[in-house]
Amino acid sequence: MRFKLYFLAFIISIFFSLNMQGNVVDTLRIKSDSISDQLTKKSKIIPRVSTLHSLMIPGWGQINNRQYWKLPLVAGAFVTLGLIANYNHQRYMKYRDYYYIVSPHTEDPSYVPPSTVAVPYEDGVIRDLDVNQLKRLNDGFRRNRDYTFIGIAVAWAFNVVDANVSAHLKTFDVSDDISLKIKPNFEFDPISKGMFSSVSLTFNFKNRLR
Repeated sequence: MRFKLYFLAFIISIFFSLNMQGNVVDTLRIKSDSISDQLTKKSKIIPRVSTLHSLMIPGWGQINNRQYWKLPLVAGAFVTLGLIANYNHQRYMKYRDYYYIVSPHTEDPSYVPPSTVAVPYEDGVIRDLDVNQLKRLNDGFRRNRDYTFIGIAVAWAFNVVDANVSAHLKTFDVSDDISLKIKPNFEFDPISKGMFSSVSLTFNFKNRLR
């Protein structure tokens, strides 16, 4: 009798041990699946996110799309345009001050401007320029600076469009989830009392643009 009780207790302990092991394996499997799902979501390219990131910082959307080879192009474009804008702005500020010297002052009617002013050029040569010459220089550098600012805005917009289009192309589904099914149909026509056949075409698409 005692042997039967020991044997029954042994069987019950083995059953609970196997059950607990199964629960642990299932828990680990669920955790690993959830971790893999999280990693997949983090690495998934989302066009809306790439567009917003590129709108905030040029090149960020290209990083999201994993197109790292475009970063030197984006950085080079903005650095070049920034240097050009700074060059024209510095010259504009310089010649504006000299232009102010040879221009009449509305706030001081008693001020008599000189006919010319000595302006040092970038090559070290000092030239005497009158009000008309300084106005042309002043307007030219200001116009070039403003055009460069417009170029920066266009480059920024192009950077956003590129990130959006590239993200959509990368998320476009070209797998077997896009399929064509051909289904023949045979139906009976009660009027003519005959059979007629038809063919239906069904396209299946998997929506990945979320």
